[in-house]
Amino acid sequence: MQQAIITRQSPAPIGMPVTRRPKVHVPQPAIKLPPRGTTGPVHISKLLNPVLEICRHPDRDRLLAEFFSEY
Repeated sequence: MQQAIITRQSPAPIGMPVTRRPKVHVPQPAIKLPPRGTTGPVHISKLLNPVLEICRHPDRDRLLAEFFSEY
C-alpha cells in the first residue's frame, strides 16, 4: 500500500491590523516640592510636616482649604 505525499503551501498568514493607542498626556504636578538637598533627596517627613501640623490644628478644615487652594 503506497501513500501519496500531499504537499501544499499553507495559506499566507492573515495579519491583524495594528491599532494605535492614544497618547496619554501626563500633566506636571502643580505642587511645589522642596529642592533636593546637597546630600541627596529630601526626607518625606519634611514634606509631610506642614500637613501634619494642619491636621492636628482645631481649625484644620479652613487651613487645609487654604493650603490646597494654592495648587
